[in-house]
Amino acid sequence: MRDWRAWLEAARPRTLPASLAPLLLGNGLVLREGDGSYWLALISLLCATALQVLVNFANDLADGVGGIDSHERLGPPRMVQQQRISAGGMRFGIVGCGLVAVACGFYLAVVSSWWLLLLGAACLLAALAYSSGPWPLASHGLGEVTAFLFFGPVAVLGAAYVQTGAISPLWLLPAVAVGLPIAAIMLVNNIRDMPTDGPVGKRTLALRLGRPRSQLLYGWLLLLPVLLFSLLARQWWALPLAAGLGLWAFNLWRQVLRADGRAFNPMLAATARYTLAVALAWLLV
Repeated sequence: MRDWRAWLEAARPRTLPASLAPLLLGNGLVLREGDGSYWLALISLLCATALQVLVNFANDLADGVGGIDSHERLGPPRMVQQQRISAGGMRFGIVGCGLVAVACGFYLAVVSSWWLLLLGAACLLAALAYSSGPWPLASHGLGEVTAFLFFGPVAVLGAAYVQTGAISPLWLLPAVAVGLPIAAIMLVNNIRDMPTDGPVGKRTLALRLGRPRSQLLYGWLLLLPVLLFSLLARQWWALPLAAGLGLWAFNLWRQVLRADGRAFNPMLAATARYTLAVALAWLLV
């Protein structure tokens, strides 16, 4: 842990708004009605952050050890590949994040419902299986679907359930809306890595669809939440807010259509910030 800057880079803090957004939305839907606990909200946010950092650490380790990362890598630098963090050290970091997530999940299960332990185990398994294990999900075109499910409906509805012990069907559409741009983050990451993923056998969704259709899908993943938001808005002032989100989405889409190579890197953080804005917008209406 001596080189704390390396660990900070490996954690990829610019992507963390994407993992915090669904938990803010799930807890916020309950808290804005005057119910729920801010303490439980804080614990669930800590759990989500630990899982996101775990995914980032595991991806760094799997790609570094598996030879996927090289000097031709277009994305942010990998700490294992650059030998700034050893493989053993990264495994230690993964275990540490896992323990934090498990501890938070266990506490939430104790105060809410024991079946949440099964949900937490599924989230932890999905986090580990995203880029590692015998059948990495991201390498078989399922990374975007996994991100959508676990950082969209599962995270939002799970957070709300912890607070109330129930799930309202009214929360489903906001949960879907915030999950779509999270999937877009994974997609733009894979569009960037198409030149290096193919030669090492990774068959991501971007490689299966091809670049033009992947870019088209990215745009729709950003615009569909705006359409849902516009249709369900209850106050007139929500429409100008939707228009602002729509312009933001089009601008991001335009940049992805024009980007190439390392120019995609800023798009990851930009899409994460957009995801957070979508979540906060749903809390205002």
